[in-house]
Amino acid sequence: MWRFVKVSGFAKREIPLDVDAILDLASDYAPENEWQALMEAPPGTEPETPKNHPNPAVDVVRDCVEMLLDEDQYVVHAIHYERITYEELGTRLGCSAPHAWRLVQIAQKRLGELLLLDGRIKDLLDADE
Repeated sequence: MWRFVKVSGFAKREIPLDVDAILDLASDYAPENEWQALMEAPPGTEPETPKNHPNPAVDVVRDCVEMLLDEDQYVVHAIHYERITYEELGTRLGCSAPHAWRLVQIAQKRLGELLLLDGRIKDLLDADE
């Protein structure tokens, strides 16, 4: 919703103000730490999750990536963390882009198998339901 607001000091002009954008900024708010979340929580309610709160699923995935072979770790890291293209990965590995894609698929399959074997993922998924 756009509104026009008169602003003094700007030759008495009206400037457009997107109220919805400002409200969206407020909805993205999260407390910085656990203490701030606790202090801002209304009485009788659970505090919000702070920004720096560790996500346990990230730790599980990180541990499983570390269990992969070095070659698999390299392609997973290049595609998911460096966000390079298959063409760039193929250039680095000295192969074609389609072959680089196949190598990534194999590495992701192995990572998926390790995640299925890790009981912590099942516990996290059961906790969400």
